[in-house]
Amino acid sequence: MLGQENAILRQMEQLNVENTNDPKVRMLTSMKRKSIRQSLVNQNKNVRDNFDWDFWAGLLCDYEQTRRSRKFLLHNVELGIPPSIRGMVWQMLSESKNHELQSKYIELLNTPSAYEKMIQRDLARTFPGHKFFKERDGVGQEGLYNVVRAYSVHDQEVGYCQGLAFVVGPLLLNMPDDEAFCVLVKLMDNYGLRGHFTPDMEGLHLRLYQFDALVEEYLPHVARHLQQQGIGSTMYASQWFMTLFAYKFPLELVFRIYDLILTEGVRSIFQFAIAVLKRNETAILGLDFEHLLNFLKNGLFEEYKDDDRQLVADACSFDITLKRLLQLEKEHKQQQAKEVADARTLEQLQKSNIELRDQVKHLETTSLTVEQERKDICVQLSKSQADLSHAYDEQSSLNDLVGLLRDEVKLLPRRIELQCGGSEFEELCTENAKLVEKNSVLEDQLANLETLVIDIKMRYAQSENERGELQQKLNEMKRLMGM
Repeated sequence: MLGQENAILRQMEQLNVENTNDPKVRMLTSMKRKSIRQSLVNQNKNVRDNFDWDFWAGLLCDYEQTRRSRKFLLHNVELGIPPSIRGMVWQMLSESKNHELQSKYIELLNTPSAYEKMIQRDLARTFPGHKFFKERDGVGQEGLYNVVRAYSVHDQEVGYCQGLAFVVGPLLLNMPDDEAFCVLVKLMDNYGLRGHFTPDMEGLHLRLYQFDALVEEYLPHVARHLQQQGIGSTMYASQWFMTLFAYKFPLELVFRIYDLILTEGVRSIFQFAIAVLKRNETAILGLDFEHLLNFLKNGLFEEYKDDDRQLVADACSFDITLKRLLQLEKEHKQQQAKEVADARTLEQLQKSNIELRDQVKHLETTSLTVEQERKDICVQLSKSQADLSHAYDEQSSLNDLVGLLRDEVKLLPRRIELQCGGSEFEELCTENAKLVEKNSVLEDQLANLETLVIDIKMRYAQSENERGELQQKLNEMKRLMGM
């Protein structure tokens, strides 16, 4: 097939060189176009599909002119691109022809990659049943290794993901590895596939959000049943977007899917996804979780296994516009912004809650300390009150004694004079002075005890005020935490 493509390419290059307004050249161009048409017919004699060979010959001769009739181009692509020129047409549709990028590919092959062992390990698990990729160290596996490895160096943020090899496989079955690399770069950069493989997979999250919304719009019963069974799109549809259906679908169907994707862009993925669900709606609604999940992953394509044109026709029947996808993208961004804002608010609330808990614990500890101090002061106050009561009793006794002594003192000089001499009187005066001094000391002690009682009462009152304020703060914090 590659030899036939090279022959057609040589004729196309000659046409491009001779494309002038000279009538002779135009005649020659017409003859060359007929020649290309005849070559295509001869190469596809055993092909059952009836292709419009005039259209495909015209597209190969003058793609820019042919693509201007978008509707006509899409009509013929829907009918199918002839297998013998599919690789060339894919490159035209994706505008991947780039000599600089092809030269860079050669350089990348000689540049070390951090993913070499990982890529080598996954080769045998990529299209294990296809003869082109089945042979270890064969041409197919070598092509997969080279293209995926080169891309891991070309785009180091994406690096390597096993899904990339499934995207590359169908390309390698239709073109050489350097051209497949160029188409892969276009798919990643211009068709939005790169976001499916970045570390955050932001593009894949967007596609799945759009897909969920479209399923609800076009297949509400299926959407409701999947929700009831607890099956989300991430469980079965992620591989569709990451591998462009190549992971499980037969390659003949995958080629047709690639035809539309490279012509119409990413919206075709949604068209095919909705189409296969619609085709299998009855079966889906009759299955429970385990069988349903297995069917979604492995059984959807059976309805189209031998009818790729019906698959394309069903997909194209769903008018999923770019405007609708952009609207869903906007909604997704708004939802993400809201989720980020909610997450920040929740984080702030959790932080505030922790701070409030710490404050409550601190207040509870302080309250316990103040309560203990209050108890200690109460004990001390009780003791002081007992001491004061004892002091009052002792003061009362002393006052009585002092009264008696004063009376005795008043009478004493006279008695002494009557009963005793002068020396005995002086002794009694000395003893009386001692008693007066002792009485003065006792009165001072009584005054000190009264001062101490007053101080203790003041401290007690102050502690009661502090305890009340702390209790009020504690109740307020508990109320806030309850809200």
